Amino acid sequence: MNIIIKKSKNLKGEFNLPGDKSISHRAAILLSISQGCAEVKNFLFSEDCLNTLKAMRIIGADIKIENGLLKIRGNNRNKIKDINSFIYSGNSGTLMRLICGLLSGIKGSFLIYGDDSLNNRPMERIIKPIRMMGGDIKSIYNNGCSPIVVRGKELHGISYQMDVPSAQVKSCIMLASILAEGKTEIYELEKTRDHTERMLKYLGYNIDVNNNIIKMECKGSLYSRDIIIPGDISSAAFIIGGCILAESSEIIIKDVLFNKTRTGYLDVLKDMGADIEIVEVRNLNNEESADIRIKSSRLKSVNINGDIIVRLIDELPLIAVLSSFAEGTTVIKGAKELRKKESDRIKTIIYNLKQMDIEAYELDDGMIIKGCSFKNTKRKVFFNSFNDHRIAMAFSLAGIVFDEAEVIDCGCINTSFPEFFKVMSSIGADIRIK
Repeated sequence: MNIIIKKSKNLKGEFNLPGDKSISHRAAILLSISQGCAEVKNFLFSEDCLNTLKAMRIIGADIKIENGLLKIRGNNRNKIKDINSFIYSGNSGTLMRLICGLLSGIKGSFLIYGDDSLNNRPMERIIKPIRMMGGDIKSIYNNGCSPIVVRGKELHGISYQMDVPSAQVKSCIMLASILAEGKTEIYELEKTRDHTERMLKYLGYNIDVNNNIIKMECKGSLYSRDIIIPGDISSAAFIIGGCILAESSEIIIKDVLFNKTRTGYLDVLKDMGADIEIVEVRNLNNEESADIRIKSSRLKSVNINGDIIVRLIDELPLIAVLSSFAEGTTVIKGAKELRKKESDRIKTIIYNLKQMDIEAYELDDGMIIKGCSFKNTKRKVFFNSFNDHRIAMAFSLAGIVFDEAEVIDCGCINTSFPEFFKVMSSIGADIRIK
């Protein structure tokens, strides 16, 4: 499946987006080990999250989907029986890393694996703390990657200093701690997305968060509560980017997640001169959401590095594309984690920028992009998705400015934002699937 977008303008609309992927994963996992029943509204039914639902059914959760509403009857952690199973994580690093933490404390044996891309992503970062907790977990090929074998053991809480900024690693430890004895303390070098902490507290778990220090009692109880998931802020980024690039455009996205650990790219876009207004901020089951108004904008270059990187790591492919249409030279540093995503995003971004004739250079931990260095936009450009959903969506937006853009092999978009085509069409973009 290829995406084709032709030059577009006058993008207009007011709409909601499907639920945030990070929160959808966590709602499925935590409600499945809670006491009682709950309903989840605006759950993201993408491939990644559907694989999470399958995994939670394996450990005994009663999960139903009725008229777009997710209903979960939790299998209280104390009642989970001996299980031996294979668990497929698809392309989802979130599912693989979080489920390994949970399964480490469940009696049984599990083989966790993913697609070719996921099987090459680093998993030693979760193997280390789980072993410190007394867990039996190993990489089958001893290369720090999946497939991973987990055999449930009696776990104990730990004091752990994070050596890589990762919400997935942090969440893995917290999920293992729910089934462990004692207490767990986690110390972050940099604040990462905090959806797990927020949801644990919302579901009644005894957890204390003070800046970058997390303290939690092990073997606490979780109580099911209904959850409404705000729109996915990472998916919103691509719609925002399209509106910025298109002439005479203005859109409003309603009820988007507005968690401060996820809004770094909005701060950067404002620094670049984007016309973005936060209309209203609300609290929704211990998460903030907001309405966002976006208008067509002329952009300027920026320098991006330091603490903000962890708040926008998933949006850097989009920022790179927008930087190619900005005045001046953008420099991105401190983003070495991009090399360990669904693709080596530094390499794949630079490769695709060069298809636009953009002067762009690869750094070990980032890139340099000379904006507006292409020769002309009155032509068709071809891009490769490299089977990476964020690369596919980001570079499709170049077609809004060029006469036409075609991105090859875009089925990967279904892992996170299957509504991408529908939403872009609804606001007036000339987009089709080939």
